[in-house]
Amino acid sequence: CAQNILRMIDSNKFSFVNLHKHYFGDYHAAGTSDLRGGQGNAECVRRALELDMGVFNISPFDKGGKLYRPSASVANAVGCELSPIAFAALHAWKVRGMHTVSVGLARSSDLDEVIEAARLYREDERARELVRAAEGRLEDLTVRKLGKEWCEKGLLNLPTFYDESTDGVAIGNMLWLYNCMASYGMIEFAKDRYNDYEKKSAAWSKSKSFEENLKSFDTCNPGRSFDESVDLTKALSNHYDPELAKAKLAEVHNWLTKDATLSEEEKVKLGWKQAYNLTTWEEFPGDDLCMSGVILRRMGIKSSGGNIEDAVKEAKVMRGIVRKSSLLSLED
Repeated sequence: CAQNILRMIDSNKFSFVNLHKHYFGDYHAAGTSDLRGGQGNAECVRRALELDMGVFNISPFDKGGKLYRPSASVANAVGCELSPIAFAALHAWKVRGMHTVSVGLARSSDLDEVIEAARLYREDERARELVRAAEGRLEDLTVRKLGKEWCEKGLLNLPTFYDESTDGVAIGNMLWLYNCMASYGMIEFAKDRYNDYEKKSAAWSKSKSFEENLKSFDTCNPGRSFDESVDLTKALSNHYDPELAKAKLAEVHNWLTKDATLSEEEKVKLGWKQAYNLTTWEEFPGDDLCMSGVILRRMGIKSSGGNIEDAVKEAKVMRGIVRKSSLLSLED
């Protein structure tokens, strides 16, 4: 959470920090207090730069909102002169002052939008003008959808999932997901994140103590999903509108739970429509991909959805490389 990252930065024992700080929210840290009146990692970035630390932005195009498959709301608000990916990169560089952004790529063309952002970076005033304009449209959209007061206060003064009053429920992160959905229509992105919380809830045992359950949390992605049996009155006691927060927690759960039954027509009506899709691995259905799984499927060792003709050809090439490497190793 944000406060732990900030404590480590404040120690002044590090020369570099890798963290999530994105325009659309700070992933793990979103909705978690920085103990300085804010939430998320904005203060972490500011303090790191003050201490002359390098700041690396982790996954701005995936964990920063799945911007390679942006919602129509986001793409339209960013505008026609920038792509959501280029906007995210320029926001990190020009607004936040972060030095480096990570880029996941499966083909050379996946760098196009980032290279365009890098080109614009050199045109300082033009880049800032485009980013300011996009931010203005996105902020207008958020205020229109959520209301000014919620935008300013909705994610503040919330306990983390390590506070016993939450019973492990990731209140701040879930309210952030509500904002992503209600403002920007990021249903695919939010559902992926919430699915992880539901897995944690399935492992949470009412027969164990809070401390015992905490030990079972993955430290990389701690926290669990909404649980209507948990009384969050104490956990929300410092929030400006506890009842509104409770209502939004229940609503986002109904939107994102694996048992949600919203039709495609209903999603479109709510503004949850995808603009376009730059995903590469379409011949293998589903999004639960890992590097080892993709490699094994490409080599024809593991099957998922059926290999297409090009994949079979690639498999032969990759097997040849593996065999050649194996022979060279034996010779050594």
